[in-house]
Amino acid sequence: MSCNDNHHFSKVNCVCDVVQMIAEIQDVSTDFSCTSNCLNPVLGTSNQNGMRPNTRVFSLYTSEGERFEVDFFINGCEPDSSPFFRVESVDDCCAVLRVLRLVNEGNMAMCKFEATAQCIIVDLNCFCAIACIEDTFVSGV
Repeated sequence: MSCNDNHHFSKVNCVCDVVQMIAEIQDVSTDFSCTSNCLNPVLGTSNQNGMRPNTRVFSLYTSEGERFEVDFFINGCEPDSSPFFRVESVDDCCAVLRVLRLVNEGNMAMCKFEATAQCIIVDLNCFCAIACIEDTFVSGV
């Protein structure tokens, strides 16, 4: 049961719509600059290294208010988990999400994310909230 089952407008799924919009935004290159949030129509500006953002990092939340996390492996055998994702593709409300790993690099003011080899397929109808973290450049995507 999705959280939309309790609403009168069952054909609307805001999480699904936002993830579809993020996928479209990541596919479009533009020179506009905006602050980062889920509904900005373009990715943010270049970072300190001059790398233009190619990813809108986000987290998903279940109908119980729990942050959705996925396990992945570092170096093939060390388990870890992450609540951070990059949308790879969306078909209707079925999405392929790449798990991103948050990397701590000393006293940096900005977060740095790395792409993992772990991708998952999710039904976006199963989530009730999405939180965009930041627009950033993620290598290897």
